[in-house]
Amino acid sequence: MARAMSQEKEQEFAELEAFVAFYATAIVGIDPANPFHPSIQLRGIAAQVGKSKALVGLRQAVNDCLEWVEEASPEEISALDSALKSKGIVTFTELLVRKSRKYRAVLKRGRIRNDTEYYIVDTAASDLSIAMPENERRQLDSMLAGYRA
Repeated sequence: MARAMSQEKEQEFAELEAFVAFYATAIVGIDPANPFHPSIQLRGIAAQVGKSKALVGLRQAVNDCLEWVEEASPEEISALDSALKSKGIVTFTELLVRKSRKYRAVLKRGRIRNDTEYYIVDTAASDLSIAMPENERRQLDSMLAGYRA
């Protein structure tokens, strides 16, 4: 029998699920009744592998959504943040700040502990348009190689 998730993880799951559902509907344009809508897919995945494992994939889906922000104008982000906030859903800006904190924590620690951290570091290392010192990029590459091993 699968262990229940902590209240904190349950809250994170619900928060991220709402964000991805909003993103899929409002930005990608997927009808919420479509069987391929992330909300429907997520319920199936959680039923198959459990919510804890589904949360890992959900975090990665949120990171994919956040990549869209790189191409959005500040006005678009502000409008979407307002729409999200009005629905009681975590905003793009809040998620970007959280991601940034996680990235800095992984960098400071010098090693990757899980797949979510791997994904964040891999995204940062792969995006050559991100200005960073060469020694930081080497550190990222080293941490990625260490996690893969």
